[in-house]
Amino acid sequence: MARRAGLPAITATWSGLPARMVCRRLTELAGRPVILDRRLDPETPITLDMRDTPFTAVLETLAMSVGGSGAVLPESIRIVPGRSAASLVLADTERARAVAALPAPARRLAAGRAAWSWEEGARPRDLIAAVADGAGIDLAGLDAIPHDHLAATELPPLPLAERLDLVLGQFDRRIDWASGRTEAGTVHLRIVPLPAAAAGDVVVVQGGAARGGPAIPPPPRAGRRPKSAGLPTWTLEVAAPLDELLTTVAARLDLDLALDREGLRKHGISAGEIVRLSVKDVDRDGLLDRIVEPVGLRWAIEGRTLRVGPPSE
Repeated sequence: MARRAGLPAITATWSGLPARMVCRRLTELAGRPVILDRRLDPETPITLDMRDTPFTAVLETLAMSVGGSGAVLPESIRIVPGRSAASLVLADTERARAVAALPAPARRLAAGRAAWSWEEGARPRDLIAAVADGAGIDLAGLDAIPHDHLAATELPPLPLAERLDLVLGQFDRRIDWASGRTEAGTVHLRIVPLPAAAAGDVVVVQGGAARGGPAIPPPPRAGRRPKSAGLPTWTLEVAAPLDELLTTVAARLDLDLALDREGLRKHGISAGEIVRLSVKDVDRDGLLDRIVEPVGLRWAIEGRTLRVGPPSE
């Protein structure tokens, strides 16, 4: 996926503006679609008075106003119910890795860009089926998408994989590209549930990914790496419980989290302590340092495990 330019600061005054209109204006400012999930009320009035306010702070306020959470992905920005943004972040990472591992023809298919629009009342099952048929995809699991109607939408050119998941995500589902196979010119794929992830008010901007490559590559197998290794950087805006944030970051690094909860308890540190963090273009080590150091913890990577706890006595 292509890396996008940084999100702009916002200067504006909105008084009772419906959430759908706020999303439309943020779409224009961000240069990528801001999608309000079908399960959230698009008429929720939003009142904001902003002067050079960070985009992610505006997004957080909007998401909280409609009872949701936000995820800033490379190709789109999603506002989803409750605290489920982390599942979208994890799904986006897993999809990028799966697509990067596909044979070249299937990889080109998944990356093919096109605009997409539909009229008021369009049925999601019909929309997805039409895109799949046009791309030569045999898609299993469409029957799991309930009968529903969507609001009129116009999307800019997006990769096919992103387009399908953008609609499916509103039903807590996605395309499983990892198990895809091609026979006689037809790509066989299936619809599966979104991956489970720690629920947190997490807003993530992915950075440093090359087009067609994974958003976050598999990490080294042990220890810290030199700062000059040139691996992808992270830009991250966070307001989330410590344990949930660490679980989400570990998943995006393809690591298992081993959090020393007993050690935290002995040192009077709550695993649910809210971490508020804003970093830009930091490497993996810098990101982990910024998460754990304010609460007096240490981290280490051993094999495929991220270990976090108090320093050794």
